[in-house]
Amino acid sequence: MDQRDKARIAQEVLNYLARHPEAQDTLEGISEWWLLEEKIKRRTSEIREVVTDLVRHGLLVEYAGRDARAHYRLNRPREAQTEAGPFRGPGEPEGQT
Repeated sequence: MDQRDKARIAQEVLNYLARHPEAQDTLEGISEWWLLEEKIKRRTSEIREVVTDLVRHGLLVEYAGRDARAHYRLNRPREAQTEAGPFRGPGEPEGQT
C-alpha cells in the first residue's frame, strides 16, 4: 500500500469519526461499516456529477417524484445515443472516456 492509499483511508476513518464521535468498533467493523459508509458517500457524489452531465446533455430527464426528490429516467427520443458507445462530453476528444 502506498502513502496515498494510506492517507485516503486515514482521512475516511477520520471523516467517519467527525460525524460519529462516539463510534467505536473492531478492525473488521471499521472496514465493513465505517469505510463502506465513506465509500458510498464518495461514490454518490461522483454519480451525482455524472447524472448532472447526462441531464445537461439530454440523455436523462430529471423530474420531481411524489417524494419531492429528483428522479431520473431515459430521454426516449435520445435512446439511440445511449447505445452508441462511451459517453463523451462536449469537446472531449476521441479515446478520452
